[in-house]
Amino acid sequence: MVRVFTSARILDTGGGSDDATRVVDILVDGMKISRIADHVDPPEGAGVVDASKYLVTPGFVNAHGHLAMTLLRGLADEVPLDVWLHNYMFPREALMNGDDIYYGSLLALAEGIMSGTTTFADMYFFEDDVARAVDEAGVRANLSTGTASLDNEQGRLEKSEEFVVRWNNKADGRIKASFGPHAPYTTTPAFVMENFERARELGVIVQFHLHETREEVADFTATYGASPISYYADQGYFENPPRLLAAHCVHMTARDAEILRDAGASIALNIQSNLKLGSGIADYRLLLGSGVNLCVGTDGAASNDNVDMLEELRVLGLVMKGSTMEASGISNASLLTMATSNGAQALGFEGVGTLSDGATADLVFWDLEDESFCPRNNVASHLLWSANSRAVDSVMVAGSWVMEHRQLLGIDIDKVRFEVARRARRLADG
Repeated sequence: MVRVFTSARILDTGGGSDDATRVVDILVDGMKISRIADHVDPPEGAGVVDASKYLVTPGFVNAHGHLAMTLLRGLADEVPLDVWLHNYMFPREALMNGDDIYYGSLLALAEGIMSGTTTFADMYFFEDDVARAVDEAGVRANLSTGTASLDNEQGRLEKSEEFVVRWNNKADGRIKASFGPHAPYTTTPAFVMENFERARELGVIVQFHLHETREEVADFTATYGASPISYYADQGYFENPPRLLAAHCVHMTARDAEILRDAGASIALNIQSNLKLGSGIADYRLLLGSGVNLCVGTDGAASNDNVDMLEELRVLGLVMKGSTMEASGISNASLLTMATSNGAQALGFEGVGTLSDGATADLVFWDLEDESFCPRNNVASHLLWSANSRAVDSVMVAGSWVMEHRQLLGIDIDKVRFEVARRARRLADG
């Protein structure tokens, strides 16, 4: 379908801009932005939409998460990561089935869409059911099966590879698949290496939790004589590596950061989850100056406890400024870029996360009549520091509406709420 959105105020967050003063027409032809100009003559048969009340931005890219953990939201507060995982999460995850994962994922996708996210990362299990949810919701995602050496390594790795082959670049390219070794403390080095090798062969990324807690790094160092990142580098894991998306990276040295930079890796920062679990605060001066591609993720809703990228971004910006004691240490434009085009780069989506001719039409329409944008002194600043999900009016992915005027189009939210509540009660009872 061809549409022209007229008189839209735009903010190209993915292009590193914080200029939201330009008012343009946007021509969307099929799945892509065909033209952005001061005036566009509508082609014959095109739909014309008055967008004068909207700020149009690229959709957010949630670069790290576990979608179906919405099912476990609120079950474990005031505990550190190891207790949270082993006493609360792992026992309940063992009780989950594919339908649980499907409905839990749909709830997360609904939350994400309604707060302006169009692209998601996921590392969990029953990923075929996650893919089904993503396809029906109409969004974009890179999905990986979380694997650990606590299980049958070879069997789980074979299933992970089968999933990659089955789903990579499906749903008109909206779904990508990847490998997901869980973390250094649940996987052997040999298992991690095998994941890297298979990802390289298939040309996909690896999603991996790394350096999340001080204890993780200390325990690994005591066993192997180096931090996880340094050890993997010394063993040659990062020679001709697949693209690595490392989640968390809270406890890093300068050498660790240099290794990831030289390997072309990306880091997904998850500030709210790290704060809630008491995992620590990263050295943001180090990370911001490292040259590593930095992006943003919410983590799962059991440790955040939502999937609202705007909230995540705001907290990240505040902690960056406060911990470095530099109000100008991170710009509005840089934060917004981390949450859009940087995340798309990390997940392997080309043309995503920016407003430009030829880019994918993954668009968010923010209601400028919302109180959070009044007065319009600095619209980019209002988006980052004042607005919330209430201001998201409509969301488009690949040229198709997934939410129009606050109505989700691919998700029956009432049914999802009912199913999630019913299934969560069973899981909570253990």
